[in-house]
Amino acid sequence: MSDQQKIEVRFGDWISEGWKMFTEQWKSWVTLSLGLLALMIVPVIFMLVMYFVMITSLLSAPHPQGAQPQMPIETLLVFYLGFFGIAIVTLPVTVFFMGGAYRAAFKQLRGGRVQFSDLFSARDCYWRLLGATIIHSILIFLGALVCVIPAFIVAGMLFFTLPLVVERNLGVFEAMRASRDLTQRNLLMFTLFAFVVQLIASVGAYACYIGLLATWPLMFTMTAVAYRDCFGLEGARSFLQPAPSPETGYAVPPITYAPAPVPQPPVCSNCQTPLPATAQFCPRCGANVPV
Repeated sequence: MSDQQKIEVRFGDWISEGWKMFTEQWKSWVTLSLGLLALMIVPVIFMLVMYFVMITSLLSAPHPQGAQPQMPIETLLVFYLGFFGIAIVTLPVTVFFMGGAYRAAFKQLRGGRVQFSDLFSARDCYWRLLGATIIHSILIFLGALVCVIPAFIVAGMLFFTLPLVVERNLGVFEAMRASRDLTQRNLLMFTLFAFVVQLIASVGAYACYIGLLATWPLMFTMTAVAYRDCFGLEGARSFLQPAPSPETGYAVPPITYAPAPVPQPPVCSNCQTPLPATAQFCPRCGANVPV
């Protein structure tokens, strides 16, 4: 494939196959998602506790009669510092779990069974995943400062960075370059696809985070399917069903091709001994080999 050839972003197929991957082993994926849900609960609980503390401090703070109560600066400082600290602590664990989830998706694509232990399977590439995530996040943050749109472009351009680290064992900048070189052949559509995948994955957060058990895995299954079609994945299978025949309305089985016959070496007509291709006499019985 030439560098200038445009790559088709198959929205419908990739989303459909990602969904079928999830439903095929939904119990295993939901179990896997419990690890993320447990991690997400920590900052949520912290925010609820701090919200209660802030309201209590606001109501109990002394203020002149008739004036609006003011939030103590110490309470605001503790809130923001605490939230920043929680984010610093949870980010490395989240990256670790994401690496394991990508590995589980590739495992399922090859016909394997997703297990909860897969969540901890990215230890070999963890520091590269963390470095790539930090750089990715910084670039998106800088892009968001410039009219927001560049942030979406960065997300689309580097969409395959983490899967490349997990599957091809690439370094941080190697994976970023490989993702950029491929996605820039159809950058607009990859940017839209990355946005849609993130949107689908985050929908569960609006159902008190419980919905993440079903939507979070879709980010990895859809991405793995797209990776398979863009970069190739040895031993990967397809989840697409055969299209119905326009004549019968029934599904047409996929076309299969018989393997090419393997050429057999010539044998001696007298003693059936295999002969070299250039032999003129049988090395066993001495019979002439017909030309």
